[in-house]
Amino acid sequence: MNLSDAEYVREGLHFPACQILLRVDRDLTDTDGSVTLSDTRYFVTSIDPQHITADELLAKVRRHWQIENSIFHIKDCWWFEDRHWTKRPGLSEWLANLTTTAIVVLRLLANSQAQRPIRARADDVQWRPKLGLQLLGLA
Repeated sequence: MNLSDAEYVREGLHFPACQILLRVDRDLTDTDGSVTLSDTRYFVTSIDPQHITADELLAKVRRHWQIENSIFHIKDCWWFEDRHWTKRPGLSEWLANLTTTAIVVLRLLANSQAQRPIRARADDVQWRPKLGLQLLGLA
């Protein structure tokens, strides 16, 4: 039996909604043009192949990584969200919602520090809570 890649993923790996498998090769280059990192990423999607172009698929992949890098990278790498655990039902979900809200608020606040990285702005508010209240218009 000769299955296509998508059929193999659907039937052999039990991903019944798989319609498209996507491979994205990426090279990161330095300012001098030399390649500093090469990697390959694979994606599985349930999008009907008859209703999307290759350019549209690539745009969806880029939007996925934009979200990953703008929210989840900060939560995981800066605020170590994945290292926190609790036995209280629902508490982890609330903590995740609070950190996401904090990131969104720090991004939306228009202030004199807008050009500073989000982590620096978060540190300022952490060490000076009154500043956070002022930025929110609560002080």
